[in-house]
Amino acid sequence: MTPILALYVSWALTAFWTITAREAGRWCDPLLFGTLHLACGVLALSPWLAQKGRWRRIVGPELRLPFFVLGGLASGLTVAIMQTAVSWTTAANAAIVCQVEVVYSAVISAWMLGERISARQTAASALVLTGTALVLGKDLGTPHWKGDLLILASPWMYQVSHVFSKRLPEDVDAVTITGGRLFYGLVVLGACLAVSAAFKTPYLDPSPRLGLLVLFHGLVLNSTTTVLWYVAIRNLELSKATAVMLSYPALTLVYCWFLGMEPVGLYQVAGLALSMSGALWLTLQMRSRAPDPSGNLSTVPAS
Repeated sequence: MTPILALYVSWALTAFWTITAREAGRWCDPLLFGTLHLACGVLALSPWLAQKGRWRRIVGPELRLPFFVLGGLASGLTVAIMQTAVSWTTAANAAIVCQVEVVYSAVISAWMLGERISARQTAASALVLTGTALVLGKDLGTPHWKGDLLILASPWMYQVSHVFSKRLPEDVDAVTITGGRLFYGLVVLGACLAVSAAFKTPYLDPSPRLGLLVLFHGLVLNSTTTVLWYVAIRNLELSKATAVMLSYPALTLVYCWFLGMEPVGLYQVAGLALSMSGALWLTLQMRSRAPDPSGNLSTVPAS
């Protein structure tokens, strides 16, 4: 699968997360739900992590710290914050506030990776943000600011973790990165759950639907989607890949409409068109890395 295709499949799946995470809150404490689905993701990847010395790379002294930072931020603290936040706000609000990540991405990529922020990239990112705001702006007047502010404060953690993933040795594949992220994320989130449980017993109402949501997050959103994301960002510019990914709230709205959760009107259609146009423009600007005859990585236009 090409990096561009991997990015868009990951994008299509990621659009479900606010819907399913909020739904899970009906039966399970957010921290407990996050711990359960991370554990499910680690178990799902275990057959592949047992191959090619992947576990040895994840827990070995050479890469243990980068993996701990990567996983602790991207699948530990962020899951703790966002799973909690989405129980206080709407799925639409959670998605729109996450768009601030495109700003974090541009700044952190320029600062830590030396990626240049072009005028075209800025304009395309503005289209993504404008379109998504148009689609979901009607929900921002509702009294969900506690959840919104929590989400607003957390996307920088994703971006720092992505920088760490791009700095891993070239021979560390996407499955290994995903395994390290989920494993150390589980360690950090498990610690958060233990601290929370010392003050208040986490609520749990077992049901078949909750079990399906745990499996969906573990097998699809944690394992499959994350592997595809790392296939994409290890071969594409981080800031541009992030901007494309962050057009997913428009797709979230389509899913909500299809599932009968929200109607779709003129503002939603216009916003979807703007957001998708910005994502397409960014895709056309992307450059992927490919090996040259000498064995070094060179930058070539993505196809």
